[in-house]
Amino acid sequence: MMDHEIPDLKYLFEPRSVAVVGASKDEFKSGGMFIRRLLEDEFAGQIYPINRKETEIMGLKCYSSVSEIPGEVDLAILTVPAQAILESAEDCARKKVKFAVVHAVGFSELGNEGREFEGKVVRAAQAGGTRLIGPNCMGIYTSRGKINTIVPYTALPMEPGNVGVVGQSGWVSEMFLRHGGERGLRFSGVISIGNQSDLRVEDLIGYWGRDPRTTVIAAYVEGLKDAHRFIEIVGRVCPRKPVIIWKGGSSEMGAKSATSHTGSLAGSYQVFQAMCRQTGIIPAFGMEDIIDLAIAFTSPVLPHGNNLGLLIEVGGGGVAAADACAREGLEIRQFSTGVQDKLAEYLKGKVPPSNNRRNPVDLVWAPFVGGSKIFVDCMEMIMPEIDACLVMTFALLHEDWFRQRMTELRDKYKKPVVVVPANAPDQVEGSVKAVKEGLPIYIMPENAVHCIGAMLKRARYLERISIAVSR
Repeated sequence: MMDHEIPDLKYLFEPRSVAVVGASKDEFKSGGMFIRRLLEDEFAGQIYPINRKETEIMGLKCYSSVSEIPGEVDLAILTVPAQAILESAEDCARKKVKFAVVHAVGFSELGNEGREFEGKVVRAAQAGGTRLIGPNCMGIYTSRGKINTIVPYTALPMEPGNVGVVGQSGWVSEMFLRHGGERGLRFSGVISIGNQSDLRVEDLIGYWGRDPRTTVIAAYVEGLKDAHRFIEIVGRVCPRKPVIIWKGGSSEMGAKSATSHTGSLAGSYQVFQAMCRQTGIIPAFGMEDIIDLAIAFTSPVLPHGNNLGLLIEVGGGGVAAADACAREGLEIRQFSTGVQDKLAEYLKGKVPPSNNRRNPVDLVWAPFVGGSKIFVDCMEMIMPEIDACLVMTFALLHEDWFRQRMTELRDKYKKPVVVVPANAPDQVEGSVKAVKEGLPIYIMPENAVHCIGAMLKRARYLERISIAVSR
């Protein structure tokens, strides 16, 4: 399969004009909510409300159909019910609209009759070159295009981002935007793709795989329309960028739910696991996990060995981290005598006496007696002997210099630095900044260690394929 078989989705994420079919003056209806959100987010292009009964909505001229719009239309957002979608798709095709988002339900998720109707809609749209997202979806969020139909009832940050997300579940897409955004993730695009009637999960993965501004790709998948095409596209992307996939329907009951949710045949979870091993997919096991992993891979560097260095001032957290390391195949090896002596000499009189200078390094009360500087000074001493550093501290992440020193050490030694703030509720602002700067932040040490383990697995995968290519 050649690269040109992956569709160019530039004008899906950066449309110059948007038509809202089913536009309304009522902001409690989706057609009104979407118009208001476009205006408040300062969408830079043309907005065309489509409503046969109105001449003007929110100060914008109304049109009775898409085909009556005088200029080109890059994106149509279809908010009308299922029975009106075929006519709307035909109208978009006549106008040669590039992309259309179908929000309505009542298609293949209902069975054979709905599947046949869905096929008619797709054929009608494709007759004019219009590509479809949906149906049965919540649509699109794009910071590049300043469009948000996934969470239109609230303003979301429109900062440029590097994480691309596609999900068959609107709930997953919304949680990624809300909770991932609150933790510091910023997105190149989020797509709620629903039934995958036309554009599919692998089309988005393939597009972001070629997009230089997207460095992390995540997907929630219930079923595949064409498993061979999916494997081929994802297999090309994984060597270049991390692709994280949460596969829904891993149980018999979950698979049945997937069929009624998006009309997907979930397939064997064992087959999916084999697919991950074959292609380099990073598997996720739930909503929290997929967000955690996306945060992990915002780090610009990966560990190339399994020796973890711990700087802690919470003893119980250190024990929890050590237990998690055993599950993840990570080790906490003692530092050399030289490093232990340097640590002991430096810490004398700065923190309470402790025999724990071997790894983990116990820095209890350090921020209260010597400031965050103690942590970064000790980090510099241990970095040459470890493959990744886990910091568990009361030190304040909102201190710009503290985060800057950690990123400098990360970049100097090309080893990831992960932080578990001991007083996380008081560190939200600093945690968001840290994630944006490539310092993954987790509330629980087990989550942090799990993600470091996933980073190590990816590093080993990249080493394996590099060796295979060299042969």
